[in-house]
This record gives sequence, C-alpha cells and structure tokens, in this order.
Amino acid sequence: MLRGIRSSSGAIIDFECVNASAGGAGGEGGSGLPPPGSRLLEASAWGAECGLLELCVRVMERQVPEVKRFTHAGPSGTVRWLARAAPCEGGLTLFLEALAPRGSKQEEAQDWEVVKAILEETSDAVFAKNLEGQYILLNPAAARAFGRPSEEVLGRTDKELLGGLAGSDAAAAVTCQDLAVLTSGQTALFEGADSGPGFGCVWQSTRGVLRHPGGTRYGVFGISRDVTVQRRQELDQAQEGRCRERFMAMLGHDLGNPLSAIRLTSAALLARDSLSPEVRRGLERIEGSAGRMARMVRQLLDLTRARMGGGIPLRPGEVALDELCRLVIGELELTAPGRSIHLEVRGPCRGFWDAERIAQALSNLVANALQHSPAGTPIRVSLEGVEALQRIEVHNVGQPIPEALRPRLFEPFFRARRSATPQPGLGLGLGLFIVSQIVQAHGGSIEVSSTAEEGTRFIVLLPRSVPATGGRVDERASSPQACGAAAS
Repeated sequence: MLRGIRSSSGAIIDFECVNASAGGAGGEGGSGLPPPGSRLLEASAWGAECGLLELCVRVMERQVPEVKRFTHAGPSGTVRWLARAAPCEGGLTLFLEALAPRGSKQEEAQDWEVVKAILEETSDAVFAKNLEGQYILLNPAAARAFGRPSEEVLGRTDKELLGGLAGSDAAAAVTCQDLAVLTSGQTALFEGADSGPGFGCVWQSTRGVLRHPGGTRYGVFGISRDVTVQRRQELDQAQEGRCRERFMAMLGHDLGNPLSAIRLTSAALLARDSLSPEVRRGLERIEGSAGRMARMVRQLLDLTRARMGGGIPLRPGEVALDELCRLVIGELELTAPGRSIHLEVRGPCRGFWDAERIAQALSNLVANALQHSPAGTPIRVSLEGVEALQRIEVHNVGQPIPEALRPRLFEPFFRARRSATPQPGLGLGLGLFIVSQIVQAHGGSIEVSSTAEEGTRFIVLLPRSVPATGGRVDERASSPQACGAAAS
C-alpha cells in the first residue's frame, strides 16, 4: 500500500510504501515497487518519467481505479509493466506485473491463447484457405456448419466438401467470391446461401486476403455469420406489411361508394326548405361525420399509393400559390370559428405544381397547427419566393414537440403530442406523413423546429416546377391550370 506525500500547498508530490507483498522489493528483478518505509521516486526514479507517479496521483485524486501499461529503460533493456492502482483507506493499492518482452515467444504464446479462446467460443464461422482453395484453418463453428469434424475439412476444397449437383453450384459461387477478393486485394462483404460454409443457411460473410509480412498473398480468410433467422423475420414483416397495405387499399376503395351515396343523399335532403330544426341538425351531423370518413378514406388511399404505387400521383399545372392558400385558409376558418389564420406573402408565388395536392398539404399543416395550439392564438402562414425555390412556413405557439419524437413526426399513424384543443375524430395520424409524401413527390423538402420560446414551425421548400425525377405524374393530367380544388 502507498500513502501520498503532499507539499505545503497540498499537492501530492510522492508516495511512501507502507507495506508490500513478499518479493515486492524494487529493482529490475523485483516487482518494481519500493520497499516498505521508502518513497516511490527514491526506489523507482523512473516512475515519474514513464507515467507511474501520474497514474497514482490521478487515482488518489479521483478515487477511481485504473489499469495502465507502461515501459521504462533499465540496465538490462526495456522493461514493460502492467500497473493496477485502486484507492483504499489511507492511500492506494498498487500492483505491478512484469510483462514479457514485446515480440518474445512467451508473448506470442500468450497472444495466441487469447486468439484461440476467441475462435473457440465465437458463434461466427471463421476459416482460412490457401491459394488452391484448401482449408488451412477453421474454428468449431465453421466445422459445425459443414457438419463434419475439423480434421475432415482441413486440406480439402469447397468442391470436395459440398459435392453433388447443388453443392457444385454452391462451391462454384464460393470460389468466385474468393477469386474476386484475391483479384481486388480488398476485403469484401457477401450475403446469401452460397456465401458461407455448409447448406441451408443465409450467410453474411466478410472475406479478405491473407498476406505474408512482405505483402505476398497466400490465401483468403473468412468470417461468416448465420443471418437466416433475421432475414426470415424481415421477409415475414415485409409480407405482413404488404398484406396490411393491400387490406387498407381495398377497404378505402370499398368504402368510397357507400360514403358517396350517404353524402349525396344528405346533401339533397339538406337542400329542402321544409326540414324541421331537429331533422336539419341530424342531417348536418351525418354530413359532417361522412365528410370526416371520406377524408380518412382518401388518406388511406394516399398511404397505399405512397407505399405500393411508386409514390403519390401528380397532375401538375400552373398554380398561383397565394390564391390557393387563401382558399384553403378560408375553408379552415369556417371549421375553426374564433381562430385567426394570418397570411404573409413576399416575392413571386407562381409555379408548376399539382394544385390539389399542394392544397392538401397546406390544409394538413394548418389544421395540425390549429389542433396543437391554444384556443385564441393565431396561426401564421408565410409564403416567400426565393429565385428557383418557393418557401412555405406554418407557425403556431404552444407546447413544443419533444426533441426525441421529431424524427418520427412524418411516419404514418404517428401522433407526437396531444391536442391543445381536444376534438373528437382527430383522424388516423396520417396528415403529416401525407404532407411529406406530397412534398417529396414535388422534389421538395420539409423540416420542423419547435421550442417553447419560438413555437413550432413547419418549413417546406419547393422547386418552381415538378422535376422530371419527382413524383409519379398522372397520365390524365390536363393542360396547365390555375389553383385547384379544396384540400382533404
């Protein structure tokens, strides 16, 4: 055990050895520790040069154990030590272990024991082959993949081991992969049923070149991992997702006709002057509920198009964005009495976009702002034309969106926060997802910032016209047109 010696200022300048284990006397042949009653720097002056003193001071001050390797030059050459220091009552405990000289047979043997233990215990198949394709090393996991003892694999090629018609194809594929790695000289990653040892598995295999110290290539190594279970799970999940989306597509399509019939009937009945107030209120509730259901159906169809149909279809034409925005705001103000929505316009606001889809995106963003802001607070919509880009910003005050949830904001069926003004029938949680798909289809981008001080801002940047690589253009697109229909 060592006890710290402090200067008049309180800094530790040395250590005194209180007690030491048998054989702990210092010197080149001992443990490197000072004998009891002596100081560390007196018995081992090299302690300050190699960092041993610094290590001890750090452990005393931080009261946290540390392990460190260090070297120092002694009369018989360079000596390597492993130091373990731990705080204890009244000082610290220091253990010094002399290490074998670097590059010695003893050290090489120690290193190989570590490597051997790793090879024995890992579940990954590890192997090496010579230039003729014969296995020169493999671990137990690789032998298990072949279903043979190691001695039956060593010295043989994949063609000899796999055999049969199916095996010959697998052996040829593995040989091609090995040849590709040898030719390029680069480590590569392969995946497939033919990328590892044995049959019946999907392997993820890393292959690289074995080289002599002079750089001459003498073989190939491989580390293969069985990823069969993971890939099957991914396929099952993908299949489940496709089935779910097909179901939603059919549901949305099949609900469309009866909903249209309900809305047409309620509209015809509401046009009559002879209705009593009670009947009119009932029909208005039917119309409102059917309208919400129609919007949900359209959202489900949009989700299906985005996921399965190659993107939301567009019918681009000439659009006056400021006029379109005023139409959308006017419709939303009717559904949110008592709320004010301010529009600011700067610069040119005309472009070649899908008017109906842009109106849908604007409506979703403003409706989201109304839903998540306190009653009586204004919503601000800003349009700014900047050269080849159109900037759209929707701002509201209120509780910020938690930072951890923002990466998921544009995922389908995701709601980041509760409504500030509770409403029945909030929808499916597809609004922002559809906004992002519409923006992407136009070749644009969308981002969000949200703080308690500045509120929440959704910022959309659109190119002036739909790029050739943008969304799937609807072949029914008509001639260029001005602003379009109402949003859904």
